[in-house]
Amino acid sequence: MRYIRQVIFEKIGAEKQKLLEKSSVAVVGIGALGTVVSELLTRSGVKKLILIDRDVVELSNLQRQALFNEADVDKLKVFAAKEKLEKINSNVKIEAHCVDLDCENINLIKSDLVIDCTDNFETRFLINDFCLKENIPWIYGAVIGSHGMTLNIFHKKTPCFRCVFKEPTKLLGTCDTEGIINTIPHVIAGIQVTEAIKILTKQAYNKELIYYDLWKNKITKTNVKKLNNCPSCNGTYEYLGKKEQDIVKMCGSNTYQIKGRNLELNELVKRFEKLDKVNFNENVLFFKNLIIFKDGRVLVKTDSKEQAKALYDKYLG
Repeated sequence: MRYIRQVIFEKIGAEKQKLLEKSSVAVVGIGALGTVVSELLTRSGVKKLILIDRDVVELSNLQRQALFNEADVDKLKVFAAKEKLEKINSNVKIEAHCVDLDCENINLIKSDLVIDCTDNFETRFLINDFCLKENIPWIYGAVIGSHGMTLNIFHKKTPCFRCVFKEPTKLLGTCDTEGIINTIPHVIAGIQVTEAIKILTKQAYNKELIYYDLWKNKITKTNVKKLNNCPSCNGTYEYLGKKEQDIVKMCGSNTYQIKGRNLELNELVKRFEKLDKVNFNENVLFFKNLIIFKDGRVLVKTDSKEQAKALYDKYLG
């Protein structure tokens, strides 16, 4: 039996394993955390896994994003991950969406549980509002340097993300600016998936904010409290109607995302081949400093928002 070692663990057993095999989980962000989380969930035997990510695999990802290898560079992360996961467990239905999660497509994450493996607060506030409204539990996670944190969030049973975190008023550190060791994603992802198994099998779960510094081997658990005036807890889900910015700086250095009209990539290839080298597959096109997706999103590698807009207008305007 595939799951026998899990079943004989006293906290799981045959009945709780059946609950896992009926469960669906959405993983938002298929990077350092998301690759490990999705692999562990696939091996545990959930029924359905929904993968959400907006990016492509880069060489610098391979140091810590455990599902990928050199052959995956320049592939869309969700489809590269889907291919790997289906080889691990063909019984799990893997649904992959290469999108920038926003208020228009947020319904994609509707499931029994959502696990946050993203790299930005805006998306987390959006997930928080959607999950509170739909009464879906979700698990926050973040890693940088040698430390990470995670928190389980369940409507009316725990404080929500907005009770604990405020919108940043300044730029925060990223893996590109602060670095990251490749062991900390495995630790935090392991905690997230363990908590996911508890929630999906209807067992008691952790209600504290867990902070772990792996370099110092120090773990801290903090009791968090609900805010009486929390808009999200009180049913004002403003992030579900918040208009996305047309140009957003991606987590990391010198990359901007521009959301434009849907694009016919085959036509662009014909146009761009007259100008310079083009790297193209059916899902994504690479040209000069541009990474172009068929849904109209474009990643521009440049030094400023103004330069990004100028390059977009020059080739796609």
